[in-house]
Amino acid sequence: MSNTLYPIFLKLEELSVLIIGGGNIALEKLQSVLGNSPRARIKLVAKEINDQVKDLKQNYPNLTLHERSYTDNDFNSADIAIVAVNDIILAEQIRSRAHQNNTLVNIADKPGLCDFYLGSIVRKGDLKIAVSTNGKSPTVAKRLREILTEIIPDEEMDGLLNNMQHIRNQLQGDFTHKVKELNRLTTQYLGEKETGPAETKLEMEKLISITKAVQRRANIYLGIIGVLTLIGILALIIYQFNLSGDIQSFLSKDGYIFYWMLLAGFLAEIVAGSMGMGYGVICTTILLLLNVPPSVVSASIHSAESFTSAAGSISHYKLGNVNKKMVWVLFPVAAVGAFIGAFALSHFGEHYAHIVKPIIACYTLYLGINILRNAFSRKEKRSVNRLPRKRTNLRILGLVGGFIDSFAGGGWGPLVTGTLIKEGRTPRYVVGSSTMAKFLLTIVSALTFIFTIGIHHWNIVLGLLLGGVFTAPFSAMFTSRLPAKKMFAVVGFVVIIMSLITIVKSLA
Repeated sequence: MSNTLYPIFLKLEELSVLIIGGGNIALEKLQSVLGNSPRARIKLVAKEINDQVKDLKQNYPNLTLHERSYTDNDFNSADIAIVAVNDIILAEQIRSRAHQNNTLVNIADKPGLCDFYLGSIVRKGDLKIAVSTNGKSPTVAKRLREILTEIIPDEEMDGLLNNMQHIRNQLQGDFTHKVKELNRLTTQYLGEKETGPAETKLEMEKLISITKAVQRRANIYLGIIGVLTLIGILALIIYQFNLSGDIQSFLSKDGYIFYWMLLAGFLAEIVAGSMGMGYGVICTTILLLLNVPPSVVSASIHSAESFTSAAGSISHYKLGNVNKKMVWVLFPVAAVGAFIGAFALSHFGEHYAHIVKPIIACYTLYLGINILRNAFSRKEKRSVNRLPRKRTNLRILGLVGGFIDSFAGGGWGPLVTGTLIKEGRTPRYVVGSSTMAKFLLTIVSALTFIFTIGIHHWNIVLGLLLGGVFTAPFSAMFTSRLPAKKMFAVVGFVVIIMSLITIVKSLA
């Protein structure tokens, strides 16, 4: 006989629930109800009530306990009843009296006597999936619940549902058109979730495409805000205080490094606009090549990125690409890692620069090799029977990414964003959430450097910032005409060569 049950989700918080029984079975049913509807009005009646049931009373004020035998009057205010008495004869009597009061009953572990079943429930934020085996095998239902709980991405589901609700409310047209459009969007999302290791390169191309779109919007913010605000303020200050001589001295400081930073900002902007990552890697390799102390390297990059990453974060947020839950998982641990990395670098970077510089250069060399490998990697044949991929712990990834980014001057994008994309997570949410978390940890890192080594690198910061702000529109147009694969190859070669030069100079 087929399963004729029709799944229905009850608003238990608007109903009155009666539970008869106070032992372990009643405790299991009570925990299931409270876990899904914590504000439900529940009346539990039993001659003896388990201490664990009594403990639940402290956290759930809507739960009332009556340590006595049940009476027919208990059904008067009950909409549904759950019976867990572990006595088949008594259970049948309770069921008969409940039906006389038009109350539906669930008899624990007796499917044939149940008017409704309590299914094994998968909870992922606003998503709920109830599993029923028609009462034949609760064990199978529980196992399916465990499998679905593990497979469905917890950190992405809330963002997906919220975005779909927003899209549904914004859609125009008749009912048929709305259904087709929503089906298309959900099909696209589920298709993304089915990608395997052989499609990593396709996912990276999606990442690049999304990042280019976001970058164009970021360029608008940077162009308007940066050009008008900076030019206006600087012109007013120069005129009022007659600072032309001081500005010339500032620009010529440290061997005209300001102009080198303009070039570094421009090159880094080209890389970031094309690949969606690599701003810190390019800037770090250039600054190390110019013999800038490692602590000043990271401090300068993060100070400049505090402004540039803000624009990208705003763009991603407005486009609906930010998964807030993922951000709040990544950011706290990333901030801790960034603080540790900045603090360690500020204390050891200057006194042990001969050791720290080659270490950072080796790291950028490693990143350059990875970039180059991505450029020449071939598409692998798609495996039909591929094993499910194990998800990386977001907190550990964020902690390590924050430390490396702060200590080495960059690396958040290749490590964190690249890892999450390769795992098959939705690219748009990975890019948006990772960018937002990077912006927040950049502020933490910059503030840490300010309080440890002070502010004495504004010529570098300003050069990087202006190089990115004023050349962003041009670099965006330039990179949009370059093949992504060739850009990967060129950047990989440049990073490798510059890192090798730095290593040789440090060890000489």
